[in-house]
Amino acid sequence: MKKKTKSVDRDRPSPTGGAFIIPGYKQFGGKQSEAGALRNVLAHLGVVAPQTGEPFSEEMLFGIGGGIGLGYFVYASSDFTSLFIATRITTEESARPGFLQTICGRIGVSATVQHSSSAQAAEKNLKQALAQGGPPIVWVNPMALPYYGTPQAYHTLVVYGYDDEESKFYVADRCDQALVLTRSELAAARQSGGVPKLRALMVDAPPPAKALDLRKAVKEGLRDFCGQMQEGFSSANFRSNFGLKALEKWADLLTHPKDKRGWPKFFPSGPRLFEALLSAYDQIENRGSGGSAFRPMYADFLVEANHILGKRELNEVAEQFRESARLWSDLGKALLPDSVPLFKETRQLATRKRTLFEGNGAAAQAEMPAINRRLAEIKSQVEKAFPLKEDEVRDLLADLRARVLVIHAAEEKAVVVLQSLVH
Repeated sequence: MKKKTKSVDRDRPSPTGGAFIIPGYKQFGGKQSEAGALRNVLAHLGVVAPQTGEPFSEEMLFGIGGGIGLGYFVYASSDFTSLFIATRITTEESARPGFLQTICGRIGVSATVQHSSSAQAAEKNLKQALAQGGPPIVWVNPMALPYYGTPQAYHTLVVYGYDDEESKFYVADRCDQALVLTRSELAAARQSGGVPKLRALMVDAPPPAKALDLRKAVKEGLRDFCGQMQEGFSSANFRSNFGLKALEKWADLLTHPKDKRGWPKFFPSGPRLFEALLSAYDQIENRGSGGSAFRPMYADFLVEANHILGKRELNEVAEQFRESARLWSDLGKALLPDSVPLFKETRQLATRKRTLFEGNGAAAQAEMPAINRRLAEIKSQVEKAFPLKEDEVRDLLADLRARVLVIHAAEEKAVVVLQSLVH
């Protein structure tokens, strides 16, 4: 006897039960998690850039929000150590999602932040937002997702539908295909791993007659970037952890033999160093499409900015950042060099996970277990016998230091030129 199924109208708003998918939603993919999610929502709502009459590009939104940045931190707890390298501009991200709200404010769209008291309340609020036609952006812990998530970064996705009978939500993430999360998977990802708990952003399309000063928005984004790169961020105690000074700090700590947070002491030869090298590589190359610490994406923004501001010199600065992108890519390869077969394989597998997900979405999961098993095998091998001698480790760290300083010099020069164009 066949099981009876309940008939549902997927095009009828139903915030309390049934199933509903926002009619006509077809925006998927993205290079950077937050800017990509916002681009997808704005495109669905019909918001267009005034200079083209087309949806805002992800690069333009990214740049208006301040674009790239640099931050450097290490953490220690018991026998655990970790490394964090910020590759987009740093903003206040507490109750207020600084990066996305800044972008929305500058392009003239209303954005409402919602914090829910429980997973049940959060689900109800999501359904109500969907019923009103606006796909919410939600923050999730990428490590808690059942598919590949952005390494060590704020991760957002778009929720555009649900099905109560099957206990699932339809989401758009950085791949070009639709994804499905179960109710429990979405709830867990929204309140674990330091993610802003049960936070969502609802975006409204601006009134048709509302004028947008895109020149001002672009200039503000450029100024934010230059300011943070030159002056740092946060209190005086932490300013040197951001911007150009952070690159200098990182370079110094890579080879400092006595500093307790220097790599020779904090990440000694062995498993800790291997994890730090892999983490740095992942954060540079696998936080988004294109890699190279988002420098290619920012260069594309500068080209678009030239069309808006009419400053051809911005194209030259774009080329400077394309060169910086090459230097970042070379640094990534140097972190896990070809000369060490296990390191080279690790680098290739880490990137394989990202490109599989971007190209195949949920279908990528078929290959992920084998990749993860091999990475675990490599880690075990490294723990038993680290593949570099002490003098080779010193040479590796010295090479990385030199490369970071070259990046510092290249970006310092580019920032000075850019600063002169927007003030």
